[in-house]
Amino acid sequence: MNKAFAVVVCLYCSLTQAAAPVKLQVSPGQQQPVTLSRLHLNRIVTPFTAPQIRTIDQADIRIEGSVIYLSSQQEEPFVVYITPHDSEAHALSLLVTPLDVPPKEIQLSLSKQWQQKINHNKEVAKRFEEASDYQQVMTEVLSMLVKGQIPEGYELSNIHKPDIQHCQQDGLVFDYSRGQVVQGHYFKVLVGTAKNATEKPLIFHEKNCQGSHTAAVAMWPKNTLHPGQRRELFILLNTPDQESAPVVRPSLLTY
Repeated sequence: MNKAFAVVVCLYCSLTQAAAPVKLQVSPGQQQPVTLSRLHLNRIVTPFTAPQIRTIDQADIRIEGSVIYLSSQQEEPFVVYITPHDSEAHALSLLVTPLDVPPKEIQLSLSKQWQQKINHNKEVAKRFEEASDYQQVMTEVLSMLVKGQIPEGYELSNIHKPDIQHCQQDGLVFDYSRGQVVQGHYFKVLVGTAKNATEKPLIFHEKNCQGSHTAAVAMWPKNTLHPGQRRELFILLNTPDQESAPVVRPSLLTY
């Protein structure tokens, strides 16, 4: 074989290998190191129907169906968290190292152990929610949470900005900096606090926390707040059916 031709063949082989998708099996709670292109668009295929992504990096991020397109000119490593659209309980953590390499495709899959755990918890929560009528289940869920209990199959995690329910009432300061998300099957509860920032007593009105998926709002232990007083705020949301989440076809003219 001609030596020059052999070099070209080897170069072609290396480029082909570099362009091949990288398949990774990941588990929530375990950080997975990955390398991505620093100057090109990367493609991350997730195991979630409509993933959400969070990172402090100033990255260009686009989500199309279950796929995340990510590019960043940052030189230092950064962390990316990927979660299902309907739950914050399970986050896939990627430690991204940007390098001057060709664009990459990363295909993520959940470990069998974690997939079974997620499916089991969702089924338990579903059975719990279907055991009573709609109003009774909401009352029971909120009643358990104010007592510090977690309903069957529900999972507790920290709240993230996209989940924050915007409440507005003069004199009250709503705080989710240490907020919680309690995720079931049909329901998700956001827990934050409200503080009376005035010098007179105030009565909280639930209607000031209404949203498109809001099913119930409760303040514990009372709706009356004295000056400087804080109370826990519980906002129960209907969870959109994951199976009905829209899958978007990427435009051929986008990239």
